[in-house]
Amino acid sequence: MKYYGHLRRHDSIQKRILEGKIDGRRGRGRRRQTWLGNIQETSQMKMCEVCETALDGRRWRTVTAHLGDGMAPS
Repeated sequence: MKYYGHLRRHDSIQKRILEGKIDGRRGRGRRRQTWLGNIQETSQMKMCEVCETALDGRRWRTVTAHLGDGMAPS
């Protein structure tokens, strides 16, 4: 989770890869879990909220510090 905050705040190749989309058709079968999906599920925030929060380092640290205790601010 902390690494995601780092990626969002810095312009890098990793950020481009993380936010990129691949052209073409989707494969058959069950959808794979994604790292961003796991972050969204763990933080219990919408993806736009996660992205905005990650840009503010202080606020992101507060969110990641309280993930397991049910006290995560919204």
